[in-house]
Amino acid sequence: MRSDIVPGARFPDYELTDHSGTRRRLSEIQENDPMCLLLARGAY
Repeated sequence: MRSDIVPGARFPDYELTDHSGTRRRLSEIQENDPMCLLLARGAY
């Protein structure tokens, strides 16, 4: 796990490609609204 991802810290502003192929940053999606980000790993 990354040492900079801890409770109360600012989350990295990741950029990923959406379903239409457009690159989007988390900050662009969030704007000024609260955001809950769930991270999961494993087999489903």
